[in-house]
Amino acid sequence: MNTLIKIGSDLWFEGTYLGGTLHFQTESSIEAPEGLHFQVGISFNSLLECYNRLGNSSISWKIRDQSLTLFGDQEELHLHFCNMEQPGQRADHVVRGRELKIFRYAIHALASHITSLLN
Repeated sequence: MNTLIKIGSDLWFEGTYLGGTLHFQTESSIEAPEGLHFQVGISFNSLLECYNRLGNSSISWKIRDQSLTLFGDQEELHLHFCNMEQPGQRADHVVRGRELKIFRYAIHALASHITSLLN
């Protein structure tokens, strides 16, 4: 599956046979001169669950291993990334406006892919 959905310059989804991978690249810092690259694998079931939560007025969702947590509302969504192998490696990103619309679209498109495979 070669689906790539770019949400922003530092945030994108890649479709996989098991669902999707959300990528986030942080800017460089003193601690990480090349920035940090987070890759969170999300299964079809989790994508569908996340998509359903994105329709609520108050949004709260996290992946089972807690490497990705989402919280916010229909105007602004906060993404919290955590490297579970190195818990000190954490990053936050906020999507709003056009990025939020693309993020929702990406979640829906990837979650819907399993439905089309089954039909």
